Amino acid sequence: MQLAQYTADAICRSMGLDAFEPAGSPCVRVLLKPSFHPEVCVTVAGATEAGRARLSVVALSEMLWRQPFPRRLPELREEVGVPAELFTEAVAGFTAAFADRERDGRRVCLDGMGVECCRLAAGVAERFAEHVSRPAVSEFVRQLVWWSWVACRVPGVRNALAGCARYLGAEYPRQSDPERPPAGGLLVLGTPEARAGYFEALRNHGGPDAEPHSWTSDFRQ
Repeated sequence: MQLAQYTADAICRSMGLDAFEPAGSPCVRVLLKPSFHPEVCVTVAGATEAGRARLSVVALSEMLWRQPFPRRLPELREEVGVPAELFTEAVAGFTAAFADRERDGRRVCLDGMGVECCRLAAGVAERFAEHVSRPAVSEFVRQLVWWSWVACRVPGVRNALAGCARYLGAEYPRQSDPERPPAGGLLVLGTPEARAGYFEALRNHGGPDAEPHSWTSDFRQ
């Protein structure tokens, strides 16, 4: 992909988000762009009426950077309630990182992990792009990734966060995806009349709109 195409908006659209800059309630959003792992977007929204903040994580199943052009990709996502203090700390971390950012224009990250960060407050968005090598940026992102990994429970989401954490000098244990029960089939033996009667009984039991499903197998001893 050409660098000009690899924008924060293009990455967010690839994972089902409308744009990088969120609309609505006050929030902090960080887009993680590791060199050798899929991109991840973490958003912490301000406290709701219940007094809890909301943390959401969207992780691509594969790297957008390796695609020939921006496109929609499969993603994993999770949203959880977190203590309101987490939003306050996220704002403080963003403020410190914003003050520590490079001010001489756009930076290109060839190795390690680049981030794009945004804070929405009173309808006004502040944003910056940086590399996690800068101390205040690294501390802010490291803490946000850790909070997210602890709060989330979806194995794929946690593994995506763990992949990003490696660029920050942290190692989190890999989570195993739960085993899916094996798919089964139904083999109905008997005469055509008997099978037709069986499927008719299934149809009646399931309601007038139910459709029977049958599988045939060729057993050879």
